[in-house]
Amino acid sequence: MKLFIHGVPDTGYMWSPVIKALGLAEGDYLNPTMPGFNGATPAGFAATKEAYLDWVIKTLESAANTHGPIDLVGHDWGAPLAAVAAHSRPAAIRTWTVVNAVPEPTYEWHSLAKTWQTPILGEVFMLLGNSKKFHQQLISAGMPKPIADHEAPRIDGHMKRAILKLYRSAKNPGAWMGAFDFSNIADRGLVMWGENDPFVPLGYANRFCSRWDIPLVIQKDVGHWGICETPEAFARHLAAHWAR
Repeated sequence: MKLFIHGVPDTGYMWSPVIKALGLAEGDYLNPTMPGFNGATPAGFAATKEAYLDWVIKTLESAANTHGPIDLVGHDWGAPLAAVAAHSRPAAIRTWTVVNAVPEPTYEWHSLAKTWQTPILGEVFMLLGNSKKFHQQLISAGMPKPIADHEAPRIDGHMKRAILKLYRSAKNPGAWMGAFDFSNIADRGLVMWGENDPFVPLGYANRFCSRWDIPLVIQKDVGHWGICETPEAFARHLAAHWAR
């Protein structure tokens, strides 16, 4: 079983191109949408990094209890969450892969994240945003239009509030990300990267992979959503990783 964890501001739909490229049949994969990213957050769900990590771990454990060890894949926020979940539950994974984000303790937030983390400024940004603006911004940032067509309308009040809470719970990413030792699962890991990512520069991937001796695959001429831009190329690398 393959488990795909998306990031911000996406839903599980963003995995559709690579799932198709992999030729996965329904029942061979799970691509759930995080709480608050497709409707209201459940009662009592805090929408912090800890809450989302707990959600990923529970989703992973449930899948592993049913299907056996899982091939876990995460992108953007889903990447560090997936990596830490794999580190925390090594028996639940067969392999783990992260795409265009890593739990690297030297990481510093990009400017948009800092806007979201700033009280009032973040709320104003979200208030002024609408589906048309978000659609344009996503495409400008490199998201393929067919994916943006689906995702932009879903950036509603629920997702906006969830995003602000998540980012404000992680103002010091280095302190959190530096708390984990990935040597226990390094031999089952893979990092994949679109080299032109405007949010997370390639240098962070290089440092993370060098520190833990994890393979790094760099896809040329694509950006943060490279896995959607050239899904066939990323699918080939994923399939090879799973077959090792």
